[in-house]
Amino acid sequence: MRFNLIFETSGDCIPFETKYNADLMAWFIDQANSNGYNKFSDDQIVYNTVDEKLTHCHWALSKTNEVLYDLIGQSFAQNVDLLDYLDQGFLNRQHRDWVFSQQELVNIDTLRFSTDNKMSALGWKLHDIYPDEIRNVKIAEILAHLGYKYPYEEVNMAVHRLEMFFAENIEFKSQAKWDVVDNPNYTDFISNNDKVNFSFGYTYVGRQYYDKWKYWDTNLVEDDHYNYETLEWAFQINLDRPQTIPFSQEFLDWCKLHNVPTVATQIPIGNIIDLENNIKMYRSLLYKNSKDNNSCFLKIV
Repeated sequence: MRFNLIFETSGDCIPFETKYNADLMAWFIDQANSNGYNKFSDDQIVYNTVDEKLTHCHWALSKTNEVLYDLIGQSFAQNVDLLDYLDQGFLNRQHRDWVFSQQELVNIDTLRFSTDNKMSALGWKLHDIYPDEIRNVKIAEILAHLGYKYPYEEVNMAVHRLEMFFAENIEFKSQAKWDVVDNPNYTDFISNNDKVNFSFGYTYVGRQYYDKWKYWDTNLVEDDHYNYETLEWAFQINLDRPQTIPFSQEFLDWCKLHNVPTVATQIPIGNIIDLENNIKMYRSLLYKNSKDNNSCFLKIV
C-alpha cells in the first residue's frame, strides 16, 4: 500500500510504501479522518534544531578557513545557501576533507620566510612556540596553538550532528495526541527492530516485552506492560537508510519461554520511496515546512 504525507499550504509531499502492518495503517488514516485528527505537526522541532546545526556547520567551516589556507594552501568548501549543507554528497566530502587534512604538515620556516605578510606572521608566531629542532607540525596541533582547535573539530562533528538528527525519529502529532484509541490489531501486528522511515513509536508509559527483556525484568515480575494495546494520534518519521534488524536468538528464546509475542519499541509501517536519490530534497522539505509551521495530513494513494 502506498500513502503520502502532504503538507498544507505548500502541498509538499513525501511518498511512502508500507513494508509491514498495511491494514493497521489504513485503519489509522481512516480513523484520523473520521475523528478530525488527520492534522499533524512537528511543532517546529525540525526547523529550530536544524537551523542551529546549519548555522554552526557554516561557522565551523568559516572560522577554520580564516587560517587554514595560509597554513596548508587549501581550505574547506563552503556554501552560500545554508540548505546546501543538507546535501549528503557535500557532507561526505566535508568529512573526507577533514579526515585527510589531519595528515597535512605545516613547515614553520616556509611560513616564516613567505613573502605573504599574513603567512609570515603566522610562521613567526609558531617559531616562538616551537623549538628550532621542530619545523614540521601536523595541522591539528598547529590549529590548537592558534586557538582554532574547537572550530576545526566542529567541521567534523557538525557533519555527524546533521546526519544523526535526520536519522533519528521525528514525531508528528495531532492536537489530540493523548486521546488514545484501542489498537484494533492488538493481537495481530508485526513489531521489530527494523529501521523504517515511518512508524508508530514508543511514547506511551510502560515497557514493551523487548524492554522487559533488555532491562532485566527477566521473569516479568513487574506489571508495567505496554505492548501497543492502544495507539496515540501521532507517528514518527526519519530519513535514515532502511534496514532489516532481526531479533537476537536470546530474545526469541525468552519470548518462547514466557509464551509472549515479540514486541519491540515500535510498530514499523513503511519507507520513503526512492529516498536515497532525494535525500537533500526531503531534508530541505521537512526543514522549510517546519519553518513555516505547516501541518501535514496522511492520504492513501
